[in-house]
Amino acid sequence: MHFNQNEAREIVMKHYMNPENKKNLNEATDTQSFFSTSCADKLVLKRKWKGDLLDEVSFDGHGCAIFLASTDIFLNLIKNKNKDEIARIKEIYTKFVKQENLTEEEISSLGELWVFFNVKTHLNRVNCALLISESILK
Repeated sequence: MHFNQNEAREIVMKHYMNPENKKNLNEATDTQSFFSTSCADKLVLKRKWKGDLLDEVSFDGHGCAIFLASTDIFLNLIKNKNKDEIARIKEIYTKFVKQENLTEEEISSLGELWVFFNVKTHLNRVNCALLISESILK
């Protein structure tokens, strides 16, 4: 699959500057804070579950463009998914960021998360890109 670096940069900056999911979720049934082990990224995750279905989700926090954009895009992808579906997306995304082998179908299932195709070239940013996926089901 071909990835366009300029398009990736535009998408990252769009989600960094104006994240759709960075808002208050008053009806959250679960709120947790997570911190990066390698930088100053902080994630406050607010979730509203209906059984195993993630009905609503939002976040607050601060950090770098990679962290904020990956969080916003990941949350867009997992809304209204059940825990098994979220776990599968998490697994595919983690493999993608770590540049492990995936099928074209698996890569396509990531939607805009494709923009993190080269994050592994900046090893200090891998944790930034994966903080949301490592935190979502905790």
